[in-house]
Amino acid sequence: MLSRRDEISVRRVRSLLTVLELNSFTQAADVLGLTQPAISQHVTQLERQLGFALLVRDREGLRLSPAGSSLLPGLRRLVAGNEAIVDQLASLSLGTEQILRVASVASFAAMFIGPAFLALRPRFPSHVLDIVEIDSEVTFQLVRSNEIDFGISSVFVPSPGLLFEPLCQDGACVVLSTLHPLAARSELGDEDVLAEPFIRFPSGTTSGNWLAMMSERSGLQPKTVVEVRQLMTGCQLAQQNIGLTIVPEIAARSCPLPGLAVIPLRDGLPPRKLGVVTSEFHQASQFENAVLSQLREMTWQSQDVQALR
Repeated sequence: MLSRRDEISVRRVRSLLTVLELNSFTQAADVLGLTQPAISQHVTQLERQLGFALLVRDREGLRLSPAGSSLLPGLRRLVAGNEAIVDQLASLSLGTEQILRVASVASFAAMFIGPAFLALRPRFPSHVLDIVEIDSEVTFQLVRSNEIDFGISSVFVPSPGLLFEPLCQDGACVVLSTLHPLAARSELGDEDVLAEPFIRFPSGTTSGNWLAMMSERSGLQPKTVVEVRQLMTGCQLAQQNIGLTIVPEIAARSCPLPGLAVIPLRDGLPPRKLGVVTSEFHQASQFENAVLSQLREMTWQSQDVQALR
């Protein structure tokens, strides 16, 4: 068993992860600027330290052992955390006073967090904003572990030690090319949308969940032509008239591409509710409080959120 004096080397873990990613000790050595024997030694030393094999070789090449697979998320966090510290130290050495770490839905970051930060720059000229663009339960883990100061999420589930403050909500809309035959319509129904080539976002996202609801209530399945994970990619493909898709209103507003039409759904869907996730044990800085106050003001001005409270 490891003792506190047997701390895991970030360098060894980085070598292991690079070998796994490239499926090659030689290529990992080239990427990391080391020799192949050095990479092999790092992996061997790490395996000896932990007491079991991490990599196994089969017909398909290198892969993680069962023990290595169970440790993979933690090993990745170790390397990512080290890289984040190095980046923050570099920023602080250049005169940064504070780095505010935020996880947010990408569209909310573009529509609200960016403008809020810009408005506060005269008061906090030496502060830096660090945004991680995610919208999943990973946000809760990051808040709880103090890896971020606060999160903006649409998937909050009551959890011990976490607080949720609603900020705004938005509904579903269809985005499609202005060249699409349906672009002149004032509203669209489920049957209109599901009869067309569809650009699909993953299950578990707001767009994916809405699509599942539309399919269930109409009895129709989407004609998926492309699957994407990034909002901007989906909107750009719709702009090119490859297909249409369903996104939240704030997401559509954050991607005002020329040649892209935004049309409401005739039959509504449950709105997406966005809010701030914080830890009840976290002590907010003056800069963080100023950003949150600015966000509250901006979202209240954009829509009435009284019904959320």
